[in-house]
Amino acid sequence: MNIDINTYKNRGGFAKAMLDKYIPHAPNKTVSDIGAGFGHMRKDIENVNAKWQPFDFIKKMDETIIWNLNNPAPTTADKAGIVILLEVLEHLDNPLLGIQNISNHIEKGGVLILSTPNPQSSKNTLSLFLRGSLYAFQKKHIKENHVFTPWKHVVCEFLNRSGFEILEYAIVDMQYKDKKSTSLKDWFKSKIEAYIEYRNPFAKGMSYGIVARKIK
Repeated sequence: MNIDINTYKNRGGFAKAMLDKYIPHAPNKTVSDIGAGFGHMRKDIENVNAKWQPFDFIKKMDETIIWNLNNPAPTTADKAGIVILLEVLEHLDNPLLGIQNISNHIEKGGVLILSTPNPQSSKNTLSLFLRGSLYAFQKKHIKENHVFTPWKHVVCEFLNRSGFEILEYAIVDMQYKDKKSTSLKDWFKSKIEAYIEYRNPFAKGMSYGIVARKIK
């Protein structure tokens, strides 16, 4: 089964490609980088002559604006033409409320670029069969606040409820394909994962990406 879906080796490459594609048509040039961390997206944003507006739950840089997504955006922040949300959704205690607050922060016609772990991934599928739990959502991941399992159909429904239309879906984070097997067990697992991906194209990628436009 083959479905033509764009593939990106990592989330940064995905976000940069989507930023370059959609910034010319954005309603304004403010890019809100939610979950900005230490600012790895800053250069890419400023290279397209956009204003970088970094947010995070905790302050890791002087420029960071604190925003708990359970609450509306800070009133001092500019409305965004584009929002980048990389590997944040799975950490949200209330993901629908978070997406609604993001929607209220984006200008109409603006774009949300997000990536999040892929529960359908071959590694997750195999782990569920062998361990009874998804690879990236085991009990030990609670300490990282992995509290929301972002199934694609649920995320798309939350986006639709929050006034977005889906523009693109992408396969993201393919670095595991470069890893060499160091044992017969690893080799065997990689063959099973490859077969799972052959049968289900949405099993490719440790993460997936979605681009959505605010229409309401």
